[in-house]
Amino acid sequence: MTYPNIVILNFDLGIRANYDDLYRFLDSYEAMDCGNSNAVFIYPFKGEDLSYEDKFEQVKKELERTAEFSKNDRIYVIVHNNDGVARGKFLFGQRKTPIWDGYAVKEEDDNLPF
Repeated sequence: MTYPNIVILNFDLGIRANYDDLYRFLDSYEAMDCGNSNAVFIYPFKGEDLSYEDKFEQVKKELERTAEFSKNDRIYVIVHNNDGVARGKFLFGQRKTPIWDGYAVKEEDDNLPF
């Protein structure tokens, strides 16, 4: 089974963000809720044999036409190729140090002689 038109979108917006525009975008594609700040929807990509980058660019351009994002807002999107293989990318913002960093005990080589 393949999912070439499925888009999974995660958003991390600030408290002053314009959620209405993003919600309007998601609602226009009848996006389904997938937990806090996560949605999935079918997107009508234009063209054939599109690369991941082509798909990311199409979604990003429409989001830019629909909503304004601040420098701290983050939008992460996952798209699929024609074989159903998924790939994700930040369309806006970038990866941060996760809040769970430091919880796991990690082995370290102690090279000190004392």
